[in-house]
Amino acid sequence: MALSSDRSVMVDSPTQPNSASQLSQLKFTILKATLKEQPGWFSKGDPYVKLTVDGKQPSKKTEAVRKTWEPKWDDEFTVLVTPYSLLELEVNNKFALKSDVPLGSAKILLNDVLHSNNGKLNNHNLKVNIILDKNGTPCQTGVLEVILDGMSVNMRHFPRRVPAQTPTPVANGPATAPRTGSQNSTTPSRQSHPKPADGDVQRRHSRQPSGRQRPVSTGALAATTATSTPQNSSPAVSSRNGVSTSTPSVPHQLHHGPSPPPPPPPQAGSNSNAVQSRQRQGNEDPLPPGWEQRVDPHSRIYYVDHNTRTTAWERPQPLPSGWERRTDSRGRTYYVDHNTRTTTWQRPTAETVRNFENWQMQNRALLNTERQNFQQRFLLPTTCVPETDPLGPLPAGWEKRVEPNGRVYFVNHNTRATQWEDPRTQVMVGSDTPLPSGWEMRYTNEGIPYFVDHNTRTTTFSDPRTGVALNLKGAAGGPAYERSFRWKLGQFRHLCQSNALPSHIKITVNRTNIFEDSFQQVMRYPPHDLRRRLYIIFKGEEGLDYGGVAREWFFLLSHEVLNPMYCLFEYANKSNYSLQINPASYVNPDHLQYFRFIGRLIAMALYHGKFIDRGFTLPFYKRMLNKKQTMKDLESIDPEFYNSLLWIKDNNIEECGLDMEFAVDMELLGKITSHDLKPNGSNIKVTEENKEEYLSLMTQWRFNRGIEEQTKAFLDGFNEVVPLYWLQYFDEKEMELMLCGMQEIDVDDWQANSVYRHYTRNSKQVTWFWQAVRSFDNEQRTRLLQFVTGTCRLPVGGFAELMGSNGPQKFCIEKVGKDTWLPRSHTCFNRLDLPPYKSYEQLVEKLTFAIEETEGFAQE
Repeated sequence: MALSSDRSVMVDSPTQPNSASQLSQLKFTILKATLKEQPGWFSKGDPYVKLTVDGKQPSKKTEAVRKTWEPKWDDEFTVLVTPYSLLELEVNNKFALKSDVPLGSAKILLNDVLHSNNGKLNNHNLKVNIILDKNGTPCQTGVLEVILDGMSVNMRHFPRRVPAQTPTPVANGPATAPRTGSQNSTTPSRQSHPKPADGDVQRRHSRQPSGRQRPVSTGALAATTATSTPQNSSPAVSSRNGVSTSTPSVPHQLHHGPSPPPPPPPQAGSNSNAVQSRQRQGNEDPLPPGWEQRVDPHSRIYYVDHNTRTTAWERPQPLPSGWERRTDSRGRTYYVDHNTRTTTWQRPTAETVRNFENWQMQNRALLNTERQNFQQRFLLPTTCVPETDPLGPLPAGWEKRVEPNGRVYFVNHNTRATQWEDPRTQVMVGSDTPLPSGWEMRYTNEGIPYFVDHNTRTTTFSDPRTGVALNLKGAAGGPAYERSFRWKLGQFRHLCQSNALPSHIKITVNRTNIFEDSFQQVMRYPPHDLRRRLYIIFKGEEGLDYGGVAREWFFLLSHEVLNPMYCLFEYANKSNYSLQINPASYVNPDHLQYFRFIGRLIAMALYHGKFIDRGFTLPFYKRMLNKKQTMKDLESIDPEFYNSLLWIKDNNIEECGLDMEFAVDMELLGKITSHDLKPNGSNIKVTEENKEEYLSLMTQWRFNRGIEEQTKAFLDGFNEVVPLYWLQYFDEKEMELMLCGMQEIDVDDWQANSVYRHYTRNSKQVTWFWQAVRSFDNEQRTRLLQFVTGTCRLPVGGFAELMGSNGPQKFCIEKVGKDTWLPRSHTCFNRLDLPPYKSYEQLVEKLTFAIEETEGFAQE
């Protein structure tokens, strides 16, 4: 009886070692589909496909193709599969304002596809029917075309899973057992223990651990097998229609005897020839010491480890240099890498170690490139050619210097004093001549000087000393908005210096654990102490911090903290790599504390004049500044949602028959929740009269959905270090400049990677445009780039790698409108609408006004 029960174990897990441990990469491309029109729909659908492997999450999704029943995706996914994987495809219709509607599904048994292609999938085109269950009746709703590529396995190790010893149904009659061929007939004892149905085998397999496991059986089986006959030690064999079908057995641990038992003798005939041909293969590396290669009765090769008295299906490879194999107290095998002082459960090979090293090298190279770009950022132009400086040379005894954060200041060696103001501008405004009695000089919010006459209680822009209005220019001779930004920045720096505290705080971190070390130490200090001078120490690195170490700390920490893989932040969309808060961050029970820490970190960067590696979306900056977020702001973060709201705004919803309420559904991590936009909103219909209120409420809900607590924690942490009212003078674009800085813009690269619509490269307006861009300084170019693309940061590859809503999208200039219009921008497409201006001066005036004065986009 012990042998019978053990034999059932062998039947249950024939292919588990291979299917559970041999994971392969499969390139799965979803090409297109042909769907049947859905009755009762007003328009065509927006279908997309969801791919799931073996029922495991997360699934892969294509983009929704709008307004078609013949969608073409051509989306390629790389998935990990086994030769027995089940690929499930769900076709759904995307709805922006309610839950998606299923259009059908299809299933692909990978083992069947592999057998039909001899185990090799090289651009294999496959068409599957899409089936939808309607009231219990399956109906075909379309055909889906896919491509399978990049997988090659030996199918002799992965036989088909077919039912054995199960009755064959006969119409209107009793079930009959399949006939058993005479070539490989079963013994009576084996017939008394029939093999379970294939469904039972699969159910038992689903309860097995999903990780890589060594094939193991019980000690009783090993003892019995060591003394059993070949029939007793061979797996259960059944035949159907005269063709023998075998279920492979599992190599087992050897607990008795000085050495593993000898395998059964090979069967005569073709099996013997197959074994001999496989044993003659001599192009493989020799086995490690103590290992032996054997073949079971079904011509399958397995390996015996005489050192540990275990067996395995996979051919062992020698451990790479510096690795060691160990066993823990529970008998589990693990591996020690003495090179990096780390451990792993997975057996390393030379290939896996080499792949990991290559990945590390690529990651370091990318990080170094980002660090170089980061170090080249600055906030205000600091270089000025003396020959072209309109202000002329500095007065005698004066020197111009630059702080590590890029801010310019001036040293008066005559009085041994320093100041932020340029002494040449002070001379221009007549600082050497005092104002008349009762007069005072002040500045507007835009940084424009004006004069107050307290004698008559009047104000004027004219200087009472000269009778003309002041026309100050900064050290770089920029336009008005540059002076405004400089003035705002100067006011903010004045507030920071006025509230600075003496001494310093010391933060000691490890580069390999910079996130957690920084979190523990920053949250340990009282908020006001974070205004002291930072003294950063990296463990094991001796040195003094004169600003460079702190700059490195902000770069590495922001690079780590704002990484979307921590689930705290996410990219705005697939083409916008600006960050926004992830609604699913609640999966981390401490996420609110982390957001409070990140708020402190961002405030520290602003206070100490440092930059962060990555930036946020412009609507997020508006939320920090407590400015109203508009529907137009949605275009840069969710174009599909924005277009849906825009359609509702531009059309009569009552004539279109739309039935909507002041409520909306939200799906997060598979859970759908309903939210009322106003009290009792689910019972209030949306009409033409209250449509504007609905759009406003929907816009605010979209910006705040699922992130109210996270945003509050972030702003609370920020406000503890830098009061938010200190930022009242800035707008969202200037906030991005302060946090991320600007970089030198290569106009030649910009022009070489630009395209034109209704213009040509030689059109006079295009020539004037590039002439104007070359005449701009770097700040004006950055503001223009920000106006057109929505961000001041360029990709690592420059303008050739600009991203739009549809993937890579170059900078585009399109001829639109009249010469009285202002230029307009479309940040989702990196497009500038440039009217056909009649002169260079008119183009410069309109373009400068657009990037200076307009707020939002598509201004006319």
